[in-house]
Amino acid sequence: MYLMDYYLDPRGGTEGQFLQLIQFLDRSRYEPAITFLYGTNYIEHGEFGCPVRVIGIRKLASIRSILRVLRYALSLRLQNYRLVHCYFNDSSLLAPLFRAFGIRVVVARRDMGFWHTPLNLVILRLVAVSVDRYVANSQAVRRIVYQRERVPYNKISVIHNGYVSRARNGSEAADAMELPGVSGPAPVVGLVANLRPIKRIDTLIEAFSLIAIRYPLSRLVIVGGEDLVPNGASVLKALEGLSSRLGVRDRVVFAGRVKDPVPYIKHFTVAVLCSASEGFSNSIIEYMQAGRPIVCTNTGGNAELVQDGYNGFLVPVGDAEALADRLLCLLSDSALASRLGKNARETVLSLYTHTRMVTEHMSCYDEVLAASRPALSCKRASGSTRRC
Repeated sequence: MYLMDYYLDPRGGTEGQFLQLIQFLDRSRYEPAITFLYGTNYIEHGEFGCPVRVIGIRKLASIRSILRVLRYALSLRLQNYRLVHCYFNDSSLLAPLFRAFGIRVVVARRDMGFWHTPLNLVILRLVAVSVDRYVANSQAVRRIVYQRERVPYNKISVIHNGYVSRARNGSEAADAMELPGVSGPAPVVGLVANLRPIKRIDTLIEAFSLIAIRYPLSRLVIVGGEDLVPNGASVLKALEGLSSRLGVRDRVVFAGRVKDPVPYIKHFTVAVLCSASEGFSNSIIEYMQAGRPIVCTNTGGNAELVQDGYNGFLVPVGDAEALADRLLCLLSDSALASRLGKNARETVLSLYTHTRMVTEHMSCYDEVLAASRPALSCKRASGSTRRC
């Protein structure tokens, strides 16, 4: 059973990887089903290819919710489910209840813990005792789980994200679409990310303003939807204001949320990701699949994807001058940009396939279930016993 708090968008990082795992799981070895704590519009209209249920829980800290989860865990036991794989925070907190019914628990960890608070870390450390295996999507995330949640290293598996090649899903031949405000051979610096403070898009706008004088026809294209920050302020308006103050507003294109960013990425001369925190970036993978030269921040799992000087460049978080320097390097040297883009594409096609990701998950499940089987006693000729 796969258990998730919610499912908002199949293009989301966790949701996209989860959907691929469900779609390509070998049904002769594992038969999946999905439970969501609460429903969303996508769940009502989505096609997962397996049984789906919603148990209607938005707040765990209530007697009613706990009783509902207990009934749910009992129903899994009665239906002979042997393993639950939990995604997102609330779902992972239910691990002790599943273990109480003899069901093994795997918990996914896919970010650098930017949501951690002192209180939930205490709870996570208590829950960790009931979790059989954690699955991190990068070595950087593994270190965070070890350091903050105090989970032993040998209890944390690293399974990097996997991706269906664009050739396989029909997107390889997608034409680069026309972009508003971009025409002719103008160099395009591009980014795909939701408009959130943690994505540090302000750093990219500052860096772009530093290169704009040298490349007066250049454009900055930002692809991603806006999320309101907790105080209700608009991130988009703040970024528009920054670009106006820096004198580049007429050269910054905010494309908004799109169904498929690949046609936009094909326009990018250089692709950028400047987040303050990343577990394992889907955007970088999409840049790699499109063969774009990349500049990204040296945070989280980024350095596991991008080898500085081979398939992209790494820069410090928040360093607009370093980012501008690398952008200028790639914009002024087309041979270097082409070489890094070619190496980036070869990297993703050889290492980050969906088949590898799914196979490693099934191997992880095998190990967890094998460890749960009781040892057998076999009679020796002498009458003593040995473990088998």
